[in-house]
Amino acid sequence: MSLSQPVRPPRRRAPRNSLNPDRILDAAIELLDRDGPEAFTMRALAEQLGVGTMAVYSYFKGKDEINDAVAQRLLETIELPPGGAPDPRGELREVCLGVYRLFTEHPSALQLLTLRPVRGDDAITVIDRMLALLRRTGLAPADAARAHVSLMQYTVGSALWNTRRARVLCEEGERERVRSKLAALPAERYPALVALAPELLCAQDDGSAQYEVGLDGMLRGLLP
Repeated sequence: MSLSQPVRPPRRRAPRNSLNPDRILDAAIELLDRDGPEAFTMRALAEQLGVGTMAVYSYFKGKDEINDAVAQRLLETIELPPGGAPDPRGELREVCLGVYRLFTEHPSALQLLTLRPVRGDDAITVIDRMLALLRRTGLAPADAARAHVSLMQYTVGSALWNTRRARVLCEEGERERVRSKLAALPAERYPALVALAPELLCAQDDGSAQYEVGLDGMLRGLLP
């Protein structure tokens, strides 16, 4: 008696002449956010679209070109506040929040924008706006540059922390395992951690609200 191999469901074909660059990029973003850049291949993208691999090559030379186009598309979604506001601090805060939202809503953007050189004007526009706002607060050039790097490092790090933590906690029972482990800690050895465990868990679960708490603290400390 032989065991039959599981039959793979047939790929749903896309309607004829429905493929275009925008549709390819939409599918690439969905695939990258779901499976990550490591699992992204031209074959996987073609299957996502319901077309043959060569059909995708008709629009893009390869994976690197698609990655660059995806990064550019995502950067375009950052909503910069109108310029010229009387309070540069509030405007700077909105720019940071826009970058944070991009990275948390599209986790793949973090890796795409850090693993490859940034192409296009959108990333440069964000950097230029932040530097101009920092100078408007009264910071010296060197201090403005360091403040910009500090804010970007905090924003990227917070987005990475929250997206990875959310993914881990999505696993069945993981959140309860974390709580149980903290509850089992001996208070005589870890007195501060045991005493503040509920507050710590609450802060870690706050996501964007916690990012804003840290951002406001950084802005108070960095700006004159």
